[in-house]
Amino acid sequence: MLKILSRITGSHRAEIKDAKRIYKKIMVQSRKPEFYGEDLCADTTDGRMEILCMHLSTVMYALRGHDATGVKLSQAIYDVMIDDFDIALREEGLSDTGVARRIKPLAKMFFTRAKQYTDAFDGCETDQNALANLMNSHVCKTEKNAAVFIDYTANFLSKLNTLSLGQIALAEIDFPKFP
Repeated sequence: MLKILSRITGSHRAEIKDAKRIYKKIMVQSRKPEFYGEDLCADTTDGRMEILCMHLSTVMYALRGHDATGVKLSQAIYDVMIDDFDIALREEGLSDTGVARRIKPLAKMFFTRAKQYTDAFDGCETDQNALANLMNSHVCKTEKNAAVFIDYTANFLSKLNTLSLGQIALAEIDFPKFP
């Protein structure tokens, strides 16, 4: 109900404004053509979702290092993403029940990927090659190019870790060069 009222009245929590700014910047980056093509990520709806998940999971992981405020901003980014999915599905002409039925698998897929990225970034001993496995099985078409995505993601996380929470909130994010 709060979501609906905030849409009608235009009032938003401060972190939602920041989350929208971050999400927009991530969305623009995720749609860049250099991520897609032969031996890279498939330029399909699923492929675009993978690249979006790669970026969002990395940002959300970096936000964990900023205490409760970072966690709050991370949740707001997730909320903005779900709202974006909702709008996109409604633009496709889906009804309320159709939207609900389609968003659940998208949210589940995102949570699965975010957990996989978190495990990879944490360097879980049970899955020492977690990031390579993730890239090989979901993001790229060849093992050779998995290294390109791994380097990109590791560099992106490294850049995020040098930023303050305020810089992230203002979307003062510089992306590493891809390939």
